[in-house]
Amino acid sequence: MQNSNPAGFGIYVHWPFCESKCPYCDFNSHVAARVDVDGFIEVFVKQLRSYKQMLGPRDIQSVFFGGGTPSLMPDSAVATILEEINKLWHLPNDVEITLEANPSSFEIEKFKAFRSVGVNRISIGVQALNDKDLKMLGRLHSVNEAERAIMEGQNIFDRLSFDLIYARQDQNLNDWKDELSKALSYGASHLSLYQLTIEPNTAFKWRHEKGNLPGLPTEDLSADMYELTQSICGDAGLQSYEISNHARPGLMCRHNVLYWAGGEYVGVGPGAHGRIEMDGDRFSTIDVMDPSKWLR
Repeated sequence: MQNSNPAGFGIYVHWPFCESKCPYCDFNSHVAARVDVDGFIEVFVKQLRSYKQMLGPRDIQSVFFGGGTPSLMPDSAVATILEEINKLWHLPNDVEITLEANPSSFEIEKFKAFRSVGVNRISIGVQALNDKDLKMLGRLHSVNEAERAIMEGQNIFDRLSFDLIYARQDQNLNDWKDELSKALSYGASHLSLYQLTIEPNTAFKWRHEKGNLPGLPTEDLSADMYELTQSICGDAGLQSYEISNHARPGLMCRHNVLYWAGGEYVGVGPGAHGRIEMDGDRFSTIDVMDPSKWLR
């Protein structure tokens, strides 16, 4: 069946659990040492079946596992979800299946297992390329682990992206230029480059209100960093295709493009948003399931 929406159809799967909560993060994420994985996956499957009943057949362009930290999922859980999606809608050979990961040694060791169950694109949350700033951002990995994750990820997956945050504390324009140049030297075909923003209900927001987050750049400096980002990435052949994402020609994240082009997508998991079409009408959806019942 051809989709009625020419921008396509995708599925977003939200795994909300993390090893720790980053101080800048305002996502629906929860620190959990143990999770009832089987119970949680059972709910995912029920939700997917419910959407299939509502929507009927669709051609899938992309599946995106976001979080939280979905690379903490067992590969068997990822396999179960993908098998269910394939039963309900069918996953074509050229579908893009992305999974977000952190570059800890534990998660790197799982890369091959994720590839074996169908994941063909990995998105790594690096965030900074010096250990001092990684600690400031509340990250649990080191620069060495980040570099290893990028190198091994490129050998295992068809496509790889990694994230960096700029406009950090005490960061100047030359610092960001050097760091971005280093990032580009790794040869990734896609980079997600986000300006640090102080969001409500985050640890950074509370520190900032108390004057305990010194050294943040001015708006002018942040704007200069943004312009520098566009220039350096463009010169390196990674064109900007939305606010924060840069890719080589033909290697844009299909799920990002689907969002920005107004496509249709199902969102399953706590806080996951969706945008679906039925009988010519568009609907926005949000999953309100409470993840705390699956914590162990």
